[in-house]
Amino acid sequence: MKNKRHLALTGALLLAAGAATSAALLPGGSANAAGTPSSAFGLELSIAGNGVIPRTPAVSSTDGALKTDSLIGLPANPVASGGIVNASAQNGAASASVTDLTVGQDLLKTIDPQGALTGQLKTACTQVTDALALPLDQVKGALDQVLPGLQTAIDTIADSSKGTPLNLSGLGALDITKLTDPTQLKALCDVLAGNLKVVGAGAVEAKCTGNTGTTTIADLKALGLPVNVDTKKANQAVKVPDVAGVPPIVELVVNRQTANADGTFTVDALYLNVLDQVKLTVASATCGNVIADRGAPKPGDAPAPKPVKHHIPVTG
Repeated sequence: MKNKRHLALTGALLLAAGAATSAALLPGGSANAAGTPSSAFGLELSIAGNGVIPRTPAVSSTDGALKTDSLIGLPANPVASGGIVNASAQNGAASASVTDLTVGQDLLKTIDPQGALTGQLKTACTQVTDALALPLDQVKGALDQVLPGLQTAIDTIADSSKGTPLNLSGLGALDITKLTDPTQLKALCDVLAGNLKVVGAGAVEAKCTGNTGTTTIADLKALGLPVNVDTKKANQAVKVPDVAGVPPIVELVVNRQTANADGTFTVDALYLNVLDQVKLTVASATCGNVIADRGAPKPGDAPAPKPVKHHIPVTG
């Protein structure tokens, strides 16, 4: 009879242990989150296909709560600088911003730190600037004389940059004679001589809420020229210079919006590509949603077993 009592107690203990184990293995037994979080970052920069600045600063709201980060100034790099960079994300909303953006102020220093190559360029650009200052009836004749020298200087830089970390060989496809706008011609000279930034903006901001996004950009310029684009429209592409038969030095996409495969929505305030070498994303916000799971069973989940109380007779 003692054996019968021992087996009965053992069965009861196993039943209780099994119930506890099953409950621990069932989904929803501990707090977690389902869905895809919102995220944001200030900038991402690559040069010649190499990541120079990863997404910085970057935040992700994995639990839906507000996450923020910021920095003053950009990490050391040869082509971009900025003022204050912010990023924030929370459930269903995100934003990012950059102030005082400058790209390519001294672009050629990357391949010509001592200035040996740019000396010829500066001389040619000075001649072009002087020609443009002449009376209008003399400008064309003067440019015809000095533009070949500028073309030679640009071709030299293009050839010398091949095989360097910043390949500017794309400049070699630039036909100076087709740049008939004096303002564009002078701007190009100023940029290549290091006197002007390739792209600049006073402030850049992206925001998203759910599956909608907005972009705000103040004082956007490329090659020193104002870029007039409607930031309220999505995916506005701009080429500078935009001249038939002339490959652009800078390509911009303003208010780039993307519906992602995972259900999130992304707005990049500004994306720029310089000669297919310098690629920079400025102010990116991605909206998603996560749902906290505090243990409630999901549809289709087996319910957790409930302990059933029985009176176990004890004899002996």
